Amino acid sequence: MIKQLLYFLILLCMTTGFASSCRESALDRSLAQAGNNRKELEAVLHHYRNDSLKLQAARFLIENMDGHYGFGGNAVNTYYHAMDSIFRHGKGDRAYWNRQYDSILSQVGPGLDSCMTAPLFDIEHIKADFLIAHIDSAFAVWHRNWNRQYSFGMFLRYVLPYRIGHEGLSLWRGEFPLPKEEVEDYDRNTFNACFVYGIAHATFLGMQPWIYYANRQLPDFPLRQLTHIKAAICREYAHLNAASFRAQGIPATVDFTPQWGNRAMGHEWCVFFIDNETAIPFEIGQPVGCHFMKRKEDRLPKVFRETFEKQTSSLFMQNQGKEPLPHVFNTPHLIDVTDQYVETSDVEVSLYPTDENRHSGYVYLAVFDNRTWKIVHWAKKSGTKASFSHMGRDIVYLPVYYAEDRVIPAGDAFLLNNKGERVTLKPDTTRTTAIKVKRKYRNIKANRFLRDITGGKFQVANRKDFNDSLTLYTIPDLEDNRFQDIRLQDNGKYKYFRYLPPSPSRGNMAELYTFNEEGDTLHALHFIGNSHSQPKHGMETLTDGDVLSFYESEDTEKIWYGWEYSYPVSLSRIVFLPRNDDNFIREGETYELFYWNDKGWMSLGKQKGNFQAELTFPNAPLHALFWLHNHHKGKEERLFTYENGKQIWR
Repeated sequence: MIKQLLYFLILLCMTTGFASSCRESALDRSLAQAGNNRKELEAVLHHYRNDSLKLQAARFLIENMDGHYGFGGNAVNTYYHAMDSIFRHGKGDRAYWNRQYDSILSQVGPGLDSCMTAPLFDIEHIKADFLIAHIDSAFAVWHRNWNRQYSFGMFLRYVLPYRIGHEGLSLWRGEFPLPKEEVEDYDRNTFNACFVYGIAHATFLGMQPWIYYANRQLPDFPLRQLTHIKAAICREYAHLNAASFRAQGIPATVDFTPQWGNRAMGHEWCVFFIDNETAIPFEIGQPVGCHFMKRKEDRLPKVFRETFEKQTSSLFMQNQGKEPLPHVFNTPHLIDVTDQYVETSDVEVSLYPTDENRHSGYVYLAVFDNRTWKIVHWAKKSGTKASFSHMGRDIVYLPVYYAEDRVIPAGDAFLLNNKGERVTLKPDTTRTTAIKVKRKYRNIKANRFLRDITGGKFQVANRKDFNDSLTLYTIPDLEDNRFQDIRLQDNGKYKYFRYLPPSPSRGNMAELYTFNEEGDTLHALHFIGNSHSQPKHGMETLTDGDVLSFYESEDTEKIWYGWEYSYPVSLSRIVFLPRNDDNFIREGETYELFYWNDKGWMSLGKQKGNFQAELTFPNAPLHALFWLHNHHKGKEERLFTYENGKQIWR
């Protein structure tokens, strides 16, 4: 009888006027959490007592405010002030902005770390005047000619909120105006939902974002400060975009992937809505909708949408404080939107029959990030099984438990292939083979650089204008981006040498050397040819010994470059290295090959790299997942399987 009564009350709450009292309870809970700040929130409700829509908006913000926060303290304020000053007055390239960040963070970094352990929750600190100003400014841009297609619910969720992330609070909406002529033009015309595309182009296209990769957690910049931003992490640009859209009454928010499925790091970006359902990814400096067209090779294991509203489907709300949660899921403000981006599959995994984590109610899926496994999704454990929803395909996953900021293997690694089939990657140590490795990281960029030199020619001449040129070698389709060693026949003696790239090309070459019959390096007397190069990418980079520096012309047609010798010489050998990512096997550096089993990474031994850029490891188990680690340098390292004599990057 009691269960039936509870069910009746819940049903009544959902379907009748009794729902208002349910909302009141949510409001009451928030007001109770406000403590001494309660009077400020009540003042907002009282202010809008005679305006039903604005009262609904105030309630929405207050009911969902308890999970939102920012950071304060002297170090945070110093960081904000110093960066804003530089953004307003500084000019330079990416290297310049990296130096500015590094300099400021060297001074305030330890203080930032301390401040970011003590969040300032909005519900305890926000003031009535601030909240009223934001609500009024949001309604001021509501239902204009370019946003009349959106429902009030979309307005509440993706236009109204006063914050987007954990930034310092500010009155920011007036800092993102449209050009006056754009506003007048849109206001004169009748309603047109396509105006939002024009607004996106008018506001952002042509801006140049410089990305700064921080080595520590940073507080989000106040939104009004973003109008001057010159360089930042991708999250700040996502906030800039979303704030700019919201300032025009266009619903927008931030989507993110906790970790790419086949490369390092995660990513955050803005999405804006063209109607009540359709979200368009957007990035500064790119045409609308093409953000992921530029990332065709990158895999998305999971994508989540950030919301101001608490989500009952989130792990945070499901967990109710029962277990410690990974940082990415320690918030109630997430929606899973992976299937809006990629084809997905639901996956059931079997767990190891161990008692180590028998009390944990959740299991996670993790993907590899250069060195470690990073959690991207969660599921409730059901005995020795767990089912994960909407997983991105063509990615290797590892089931794990989470405990004290570390992950513990919970089941066998597997590949969810592009057909949505789960392929277990369990090494067969009873059957082994020899495998040859050429790289430690996937070679998409390296292959693109190879294509850019196919058909290029090395020529010699005795006239400086090369009217008497002789072609010594034409570059074929190359399989591997590494040092190439070309042995030549005796073709006489010549005063000039050059590389003639294919057209169109910017002449990208990292290293280039010539040798005589005795094996001595032939040094240049003068560089000749196209000197109209990109800054810091001149001909001197060709012989500087740095495999990551490279020549790059400002032009794309009729370019060539080379050098004059002190006297005519006979060439017996050319060694060249195309522009590359320095992830091929390097001579003299130590590499260790690992395979994954249920105990973790198991070593198959260490070897020194050679000039041929190829190492052979005997006795590697079949059906295994491998990782090649360079003990000398570098961060980019990628999982691979070995199939038909080749590394298959995962």
